[in-house]
Amino acid sequence: MATQTTLPGLAGLDFSKFSKDSGASWLQAWEDRAAARVVPFRPVTPEERLDAFRQLNWRPHGLYVPEDEQGQLDLLRRAKAIGEIAYPDERLRAYHALQDETERWSESRIEGHWTGQQALARSKARFRIAAWGRRGGKTTEAAMEAIGVAKLRPRSWIWLAAPTMKLVSRAFDKVMEVVRDSGLKTRTVRDTTQEKLCVLENGARLEGMSLENIWSAAGAAIDLAIIDEAAQVLPEAWARAILPPLTDRNGQALLISSWEGEGDFFHQKAIDARADMVAHGTDAAWEMFQDASYDINFYAFPQGRQTPALVQAAKEMEPHEFLEQFGGIPASARERVFPEFKEKVHVTDVEYNPDLPVILSVDPSGGSNAYCILAIQEYTDMTVIFDEIYETHRSTEEMGEILASRPWLKATQTSNDGDLLPQWQVEGVSDMICDSAQPEEMRRWQRMGFPAYIVEHKPQVWERIPFMRNQIRDPVRFFRFYRSRINMILLRMDREPDSDDRLTDEEQRALTIEVEEGLNDEHLVGETLSYLRSCSRIRVDRHCTATINEFKTYTYPKRRRLNMNYQEKPRDWMNHAMDAFGYYVWVKKRFEGEPESASYSYLETHIEPDEDEEPDVSSPRTPPEVLARMPVSRGRAFMEHVRGFHQSSEYEPRSYLSTAGKR
Repeated sequence: MATQTTLPGLAGLDFSKFSKDSGASWLQAWEDRAAARVVPFRPVTPEERLDAFRQLNWRPHGLYVPEDEQGQLDLLRRAKAIGEIAYPDERLRAYHALQDETERWSESRIEGHWTGQQALARSKARFRIAAWGRRGGKTTEAAMEAIGVAKLRPRSWIWLAAPTMKLVSRAFDKVMEVVRDSGLKTRTVRDTTQEKLCVLENGARLEGMSLENIWSAAGAAIDLAIIDEAAQVLPEAWARAILPPLTDRNGQALLISSWEGEGDFFHQKAIDARADMVAHGTDAAWEMFQDASYDINFYAFPQGRQTPALVQAAKEMEPHEFLEQFGGIPASARERVFPEFKEKVHVTDVEYNPDLPVILSVDPSGGSNAYCILAIQEYTDMTVIFDEIYETHRSTEEMGEILASRPWLKATQTSNDGDLLPQWQVEGVSDMICDSAQPEEMRRWQRMGFPAYIVEHKPQVWERIPFMRNQIRDPVRFFRFYRSRINMILLRMDREPDSDDRLTDEEQRALTIEVEEGLNDEHLVGETLSYLRSCSRIRVDRHCTATINEFKTYTYPKRRRLNMNYQEKPRDWMNHAMDAFGYYVWVKKRFEGEPESASYSYLETHIEPDEDEEPDVSSPRTPPEVLARMPVSRGRAFMEHVRGFHQSSEYEPRSYLSTAGKR
């Protein structure tokens, strides 16, 4: 009988002297125990994952979609025809046959990508995010992966984590259902309101973990963490409770959730995952999957978007709620300050133009928060943010050194090395706009040689937001575009243009859902993307990551109750670049498009005949009713306005009620 193992990392070790069992399985038991303690956890590969699913007799949904447009249309047509099959068994067989056919396309190296659970299972990333809508199959996929890892890796430790124990129960109950249906042998099962634990015969542990108390995770070393309802998880739970135990064993993680707005931990991780995918491609540690439930889960929605249950839900739910719950699109308009900001539209490669002056906008900090400087240049039709400095625990003098080191800044040092206050002769910078709440910062910048000044009459935050929004998207051009999209859908519905006001409430909600779905970042291509770019008055360089991040995560406070309004003042968080941009807009763009200010003096608006000359009848007198309606200049003296405030003329505009009361 063999007494030596060939397991990688333990090859050649003899365990026979430790055994008291003469049965055939004693070596396997010792191998499992030694592998768990000595050999580092080997991440589960996509091939192993799919093989485990086959052993469990479970088939993930999803198809391999070719990249060419005609191939996509043909596949969509065939999937739609299969969804119309009346008998479930026949429909499922036809779908599986189509799945097998598309898998052969993948094996033939036809360019394309997998969708749904198939895409998630075939990912090589260590950390994965599934941001699907409700009924997308997230929990089922997670439960099957947990059991698959437990079967593949004896004595492994898998966590099923969620914000509360009640939410943990959902995934754990699904796991236990599969364990019982598959006939897997268990050593221990504890399923109470306080403890969720299942230990399989091979020693693998499947444990439910509530993230309400993050300190309870101390001392653990886990191989796989599944975080359910990740949109409700706090960032500290990931950083303190999940990531350290995974690091010990080089473990993997799967974060699953539907969207709950933007700006939370789940949304931020999704943004980070996209950035990682762009930077590192197939070698990225993170990968994110975002899909509408009705586009991927054929088992639940065989007719896709036209499944009767979804059609009824679209009639009864608010459009943004429907898109978030089923469409996999965050309801950004609810709490985001700038839902108009879209990365595909506003982010690009922006180069410094040496022929244009630079405007610096500064949001200073005492050290604990970020000290932000935005470098801006103005064109006739566009404002570009081409660089940013975003540092914490930095003094103004340190920020000056960092700024002076930028290759685009023409700064010649005039102070001696080692001077406490460095000084430069700066060229090419026309303005440095500073927060008026800290005038001392402005003075320090001036002493260092920069053309700094404060924001005069600094506005409240909510006062500058409309001006900032108009820079992000031209409201007039976008309104015309939005109406054209509505009319295009109305034409498809055999209705007249601009007749949406005659639709029922249910039809209007369905119309809004279809329009908003087409404006989602995932669907912005071609003419739609080009037109939205023409509506934008700003561009941000893709390396200004802090500014881009703040545009996406700058939010209003959540409502405590549904029967109350949102606060107009945004949260005082992730707003340093937003404040700097707001100072620039308030100073430079507030009066953009308005006519030049003019003052009206008596001599300019009245004609007085000279006693010694004949009156000039070629220049008629301006009628008094016209004079009464001339705008009050912004340069008008304050006291003059006060003195004349109580006076009124018969030509002065009146309200409807004051006029109607005299009749």
